[in-house]
Amino acid sequence: MPTSRFELPFSKAAAELIKDMTLEDLAEDPMLEEARKLARERLMMAIRGKGFHTERSQPLEVYSFVAAKLIAAAAGRTVLARLANYEAKRFMKRCQGMSLDQLKTIAKELGVELREDGELWMDLASYLRGASKIGGGRWRLVNRVVSRGFVLISRYELERILSEYVRENVMNTPQVELPDKLKRIADEISEISSKSRRPVDIKGELPPCIEELIEKVKRGENISHQARFALASSLLSRGWKEERVVDLFRSLPDFSEKVTTYQVSHIAKRRYKPPSCDTMREWGLCPGDCGRRRV
Repeated sequence: MPTSRFELPFSKAAAELIKDMTLEDLAEDPMLEEARKLARERLMMAIRGKGFHTERSQPLEVYSFVAAKLIAAAAGRTVLARLANYEAKRFMKRCQGMSLDQLKTIAKELGVELREDGELWMDLASYLRGASKIGGGRWRLVNRVVSRGFVLISRYELERILSEYVRENVMNTPQVELPDKLKRIADEISEISSKSRRPVDIKGELPPCIEELIEKVKRGENISHQARFALASSLLSRGWKEERVVDLFRSLPDFSEKVTTYQVSHIAKRRYKPPSCDTMREWGLCPGDCGRRRV
């Protein structure tokens, strides 16, 4: 997949392309009809959580990206989070076709300072900004090599952190009053998104800690590996099928179908019990005393 700075919808070149565009242009201009269609396609694929749209021309990618963000913000936080996940994962996929020099150019545009001395280093502030949103002990600063205000990283870690910047770009989209044509798309997407969330049919009422984790996942927030285990083991013990648990996790920023399916299947086969309330408190996952002894 060919990639240049101009093609990236969050680049400075892209900002230059849309600097004189108004909301009315985006909603009504006949020349932007294809952009509106592609914006809807991006949103539909984001809701489904599978696959990516086919690459279009550079201007069309930029216009549709902007339209999709504005529509998603109007459709609600859940839709916006799904679009943020979609764009971050799509960026990661596109990174496979980029040279390191191209990645460094993107990093520079996003305000990230890199240093090379045979190895790759990222400035501490930029590292913390991106890595703080990624789960797992490997990203904690205490487990990293730090020297003179820079953190040692691999190429993959650079891609992963930059993808969090893409997610941040989408999630920071302001909610504005949309022209009728775009508002109709937002209403349609919101309804489709609501219907895509299957009703809960588990055995018994969920404890507050698990309800809170479910809501975080639906909003596309990252949760720790301990939280993922607690959530999966609790839902499986209450009658959820493995496929449903995997589907729930699709909204996570770093979702991998292969890894998630394996882990959920492993928990199910071993019949792991959900962690106790004491363990949930130790893990920082207890929102308060709910009078239960086990989740």
